[in-house]
Formats: sequence, structure tokens, C-alpha cells
Amino acid sequence: MNESQTYDEIVSACVKFQQDRRVEPLEKWISQARLYDYGFRSLVGSLEVIREKVQEACIRTLGEDKWYLTQVLNQLDQLDMLRQLEVPNDFRAITVHFAFHHNALSSIKANLERACAISDHGLEQTLQNLVKSIKAVTDGNGLFLANWKEPEEWSTLYVPDVGLKVVKLIYANRHSMNLAAIPSRVGTHRHADTSEVHFSLDPTDGDQIVGCFRLHVTEPYAVPIKPSEWHAYEENRTSRPHQLLFLTGSKRILGWGIVIDRIITESSKLNLMPLDIEEIDRVGGVLIERAVQDVESHVSNEALQKQLITASSSGGITLGLVAIPHMWKSHSQDVIHLVVKGTGELTVLNNKTKIKDGDVFAIPSGMVYEVSNQERRPLILLSSTLQD
Repeated sequence: MNESQTYDEIVSACVKFQQDRRVEPLEKWISQARLYDYGFRSLVGSLEVIREKVQEACIRTLGEDKWYLTQVLNQLDQLDMLRQLEVPNDFRAITVHFAFHHNALSSIKANLERACAISDHGLEQTLQNLVKSIKAVTDGNGLFLANWKEPEEWSTLYVPDVGLKVVKLIYANRHSMNLAAIPSRVGTHRHADTSEVHFSLDPTDGDQIVGCFRLHVTEPYAVPIKPSEWHAYEENRTSRPHQLLFLTGSKRILGWGIVIDRIITESSKLNLMPLDIEEIDRVGGVLIERAVQDVESHVSNEALQKQLITASSSGGITLGLVAIPHMWKSHSQDVIHLVVKGTGELTVLNNKTKIKDGDVFAIPSGMVYEVSNQERRPLILLSSTLQD
């Protein structure tokens, strides 16, 4: 893989650890390795699309190249298992998580190259997408950015039982942020162990089902979804797909987007009470555009934070706003941020990257980071954590 000098130095530190088993030389790299680990975890959407393409190619081939494609699938399975472990704040972030990501992704790339050299499977574009995905992490020294307004096509998955196209945007330790494009409706379902927060940042007109309520939403909103609570989006009355952003996570299992533990039903079987948009507080929800206007009108020289959705209302996931007039420095738990308005610069471990409207990024727990505003109006972030 084509990496930065920092990346190469951590790889060298991993190799040396295999030789002498000394932990002390690794300590200076732990935070940087955790940042890389978070970036690589967020490639899950791209890797799952690659899995689908390779599985299709495996069915069509019987030659030597099938062995290489099988190795790719085995490595993808192992990465999937790794995502079920939290990234620790110790040397194992290097010797286990970083080392495994590096070795597995290098192997996947090499085996795809060998398979493509033997036969034409139509996987050349898949290989290019893999290289682009890895480069998006390594070029930023682990500061991986997704943008929900400019989703990568090769990260889009289709979930047939609920009729949903999903882009997996960002993965933290135990929760994630995802994007669903809903042309007309998404089937009613629930999850046994997973908390969610559904929200929209665009003008909308449809029905959001939450528990025993059918909420008619006509402007940007956010609603919490507790474990085992029925939810859906129906009757999209606009001429374009409804862009539904959703946070998902669990206190028992790790938050890898569309979870397997979903139970499907029909909304017609539920006795739903209709609510209009002004009654959104009855489901613990909030009108986001109005909340943004509120923090913009009250912020002065210091950053202003406003809680929107509490952990108790969702079963674990929080959602809040941060208005940044100049600069904001934070040292928090595992967090996902989305830029609602403005442009700025994000600094983590002396790594800097520009951020803009629509960008999504995750910061590991305990890591100091700084966001600076580069416009006259406040920079607005949506922030989410998963509480124990």
C-alpha cells in the first residue's frame, strides 16, 4: 500500500514488536494508531460492496484465480470479526487492530491484483475503489472524512427486506452514522439490542413511524428510537428520495450500521396514533433547523453546546449541537461529528484537515482535538455519543 511516513513508522514498530515483544517503544504511537483504526473501521461499506463483487466473480470462475478470490473473502470475514472488538487505548491498538488492518488490506489488494492478472472478472474497478478507500485513510494520517451530500457510489448497499439503499458513512467504537435514500417508504421494523436516532437535514414531507406514533414530518427533524421500538418512514410526498441520516449503536454489540437483529412487520398491523410536526416532543424528538437557529442567535465569543436528544430517550445514543464562532477544543469520549453549516479546520494529533458542510468524522475517546471556524458565521456541528 502507498502510505505516509507516519504510517510506515507504525508498521515498522509492529514488526519490531514481533521480534522483541517490548511495549515501551510503541507507546508514542498509540494515539495515532487508534486514529488509523477508526479510519479503517469506516471502510466497512466499501469492503462489503467489494465482498459482493468478489462473491459474484467466484461463482463464475473455476480456475487458479478462484483461490485468490477465496483468500479475499476470507480476509474480509476476518476484518468483519475485528470490527466486533472495541479499539483499546493501549498498545493493542497497534499490535492487534492496526497490524491486522494493515496485513489484511494489503493481502486483499495483492490477491485482487493476482486474480485480475489471470482472468477478466470485471473486478478492475473494484480494485481501484479499494485503493481509493485505503488512500482516503492513509493520506489523512487516519483523519477519515465522509460526506453525506457526496456519498461514494461504491459504498452503497441494498437491504432488500426493508427496501433500503444504505451508505455506511462513519464508524466509531460502538456506534455509527449512516445514510439511507428512501424513494417512497422503508418497511416497518425493530431491533432487539440497538438504539438509533433518525434525522433529516433537508426539507421533507412524509410520515416517520416511532413506536405507536405516526409523525407527519414537514421540516428537518430528529427522533430517538429505543431498542425493540417499531420504526419506519412512509408516504414520501416529495419528488426526490428522502435522505434519512441515522445513528445506530448498542451497549451489548458494536454499532455496525444495518444490524442483523431486525424484525419486520407491516405498519397496518400497528395501532398508530397520528401526530403533526408540532407534537414531535411526544416521541422525544426535536426540530433541527429551529434548534440550529436558536444556537446561532445565542452564541457569542465562546462555543455554545445544546443537547437535542438524551441517552435515556434513545436507549443510549445522544445528539447535540455545537456552535463555534472562532475555535473549539474538546477532550471527550468516543464521538461522531457532522458539519451542518460552515467550513473550518480539524486538528487531531497535529494532523490537520479542512472540513465543510456535510462532512462526517469520528474522534476516539480521550483524544484532544480542535475545530476552528473559517467563516464569519458560526460553524455548526451535530455531535453524537453512545452512553453506557
